[in-house]
Amino acid sequence: MHDQDSLRRLQDLRYALDQAAIVAITDRRGVITYVNDKFCEISQYGRDELIGQDHRVVNSGHHSKEFMRGLWRTIGHGRVWRGELRNRAKDGSIYWVDTTIVPLPGDDGKPAEYLAIRSDITARKAMEQRLADQEALTQLGELAAVVAHEVRNPLAGVKGSLQVMRSRIAVTDIDRGVIDTMIARLDTLNNKVDDILKFARPRSPRLEAVDLASVLLDAAASATAAGDAGTGIRLPRTASCVLADREMIRAVFLNLLRNALESGSSAPIEVDVAEMDGGCRIDIADRGIGLGAEPEKLFQPFHSTKATGTGLGLAIVRRFLSLQNGSVVLEPRAAGGALARVTLPLAR
Repeated sequence: MHDQDSLRRLQDLRYALDQAAIVAITDRRGVITYVNDKFCEISQYGRDELIGQDHRVVNSGHHSKEFMRGLWRTIGHGRVWRGELRNRAKDGSIYWVDTTIVPLPGDDGKPAEYLAIRSDITARKAMEQRLADQEALTQLGELAAVVAHEVRNPLAGVKGSLQVMRSRIAVTDIDRGVIDTMIARLDTLNNKVDDILKFARPRSPRLEAVDLASVLLDAAASATAAGDAGTGIRLPRTASCVLADREMIRAVFLNLLRNALESGSSAPIEVDVAEMDGGCRIDIADRGIGLGAEPEKLFQPFHSTKATGTGLGLAIVRRFLSLQNGSVVLEPRAAGGALARVTLPLAR
């Protein structure tokens, strides 16, 4: 009777845990042996697709190898690991889970299984990102007001004066070359000022039904005309129509395509479009140098991996998309390179 009570109590505890948390059990090698319904629901995989696999099936590539080695080192020594993990569902969407992994010892005292208990914190992480973005925007808004008045107007005046000097005073090729160099540097500085203003104080989007194929074609032509076309861009045939601001999404795709072309890709840039659940997914994939250890930092204002530029390109991309109920994520590709995934609502 006592054994039956203990078994019933264990079943009740398991039922309660399954109702409250995302649960998985793996063997000592990390192969999944059990998942509950909540794990299947959030990952969008069926139980038969998960059992026998390891957690790489939901790995988003966000966390560094050092981070994952630290996790395995902790639980391999029989200690409980707690932390936050960013995973990827079957449809490519990203979700965050607060995770506790408990080693379960075998007869030899070493971990024989690992019990992972998770809770969905995707909404909280999104709120944290919005608050961080808002704080940055507040600071940039104050900076933009100063920049617009104290920097932009004088730049236009200096450029105008140089152009007059070039036409009236510069009589030799050397003189004209010096002035042209000065004008080019002023244009570069003015472009950086424009980036700050676009990010800090973008105009309200004018939403309309936009033919995605024409915008991608326009952006690709501009991206390849701006410099070395490298290995080129392969565009899909698509009839998808999105609800967006035409100029804003053109700027988004132009920035992402330029980044892909500048990545040193060993193959053509591949653009793929797919419709799903009232939305449209646009993937821009390259075979370049990759994203580095912390892809999310690339979206932070003034963070840049390039020798030139303001570090605002991807920040503006995310800003423009958020204003249009869209999103963007960067992910590493298995065989090298990077994937930029943009989502936008379909036009009804």
